[in-house]
Amino acid sequence: MKQMLCTLLLCAGLLSVSAQDVYNSSGKANGYRKKEQKGYDPAKLVIGGGLNAGLSSGYANFGISPKVGYKLTDFLAVGVGLGYQYYKIYDYTLSNNQEQFQHYNIVFPGVWAKCMVYNPIFIATDFEYDITNIRYYVPDYSSGTADRTVRRTQSVTAACLLVGAGYKQSLGGRTSATFEIMYDVLQADYSPYKSQLVYRAGIYVGL
Repeated sequence: MKQMLCTLLLCAGLLSVSAQDVYNSSGKANGYRKKEQKGYDPAKLVIGGGLNAGLSSGYANFGISPKVGYKLTDFLAVGVGLGYQYYKIYDYTLSNNQEQFQHYNIVFPGVWAKCMVYNPIFIATDFEYDITNIRYYVPDYSSGTADRTVRRTQSVTAACLLVGAGYKQSLGGRTSATFEIMYDVLQADYSPYKSQLVYRAGIYVGL
């Protein structure tokens, strides 16, 4: 909850900074006219990302994915991101009734693009390189019964290309909430999105 509150406060603060317009005097009675911005325009910056968490019997997850980008046009924004995801999944139970779990720590740098097709609907794509560390435990039969375990770790990687569509809801000013449904079209070995739809929600400033 603290992480989510900090993210919302950060977005609110960035809103006042990134929403400024540049003006110059026209010399006319009505005051000012808007100056055309050439080259890099800080008002076109996109800052945001998402948080997710879940907890149930034998399962837990937590993730955070900050992103930054730039609006190339009124309809197209591109950017980069760096995410982290943790999963805890039930594996098996020992002979002494002690439950064992698999633990996944995933770091995924990537690039993304969002294109408005019909407001508030957009198409989205994320390319990620997922680096996964897996920690699990195997039964130790050295004592004659499987009431102890031996720790194992494994590191794997996977390239993932998520493609899908989303919905944008304005929260006021330049801040928007988004909801996306995506699918990994590469389906590489060790992809965390193997044979499943991916649901994502986030908050962006400038999108």
